Amino acid sequence: MVFLIDGYNLMHAVGILRVGLPQKPLAGARPRFLDWLADAARARPDTLRVVFDAQNGPAPSNEYGHRGVRVRFAFRQTADEQIEELVRAASVPKAAVVVSNDGAVQEAARRRGCGGFTCQGFVDWLLAPPRAPDDPPPPDDKPVPPPTPDEFAAWEAAFRRMKG
Repeated sequence: MVFLIDGYNLMHAVGILRVGLPQKPLAGARPRFLDWLADAARARPDTLRVVFDAQNGPAPSNEYGHRGVRVRFAFRQTADEQIEELVRAASVPKAAVVVSNDGAVQEAARRRGCGGFTCQGFVDWLLAPPRAPDDPPPPDDKPVPPPTPDEFAAWEAAFRRMKG
């Protein structure tokens, strides 16, 4: 799986960034965020590609690696626009997953057949222990009790009325 991650969106979601943070602290926050992401993903075989906004960047930059995480800056465009381009260019859309809280980016991924996570959903998935494909799903943390005889009788009566 290739995860296409809106970098600043995820940084905000996990509390590393605050709105209006000046550029200088932002430059220091990125490597700490990428270190956290690399550590959290170390037990997973997936490819993480983080895209940062760089509309006002001085020049285009190449994608580079940071401890196994692929990093790029979206020169003269938003990370959302760059991620949508990557989604359109995906040769196997089902193997791509978008990580963003932006609804338009999520919709573009869905239309193309890619998976999608909100930032919080991705963090929850990332921090959960990895499972082998044939492992049974984890039990619900809030199991649903079986219906009581009264509930069952009420449902049965409702269905009889619907049949008419």
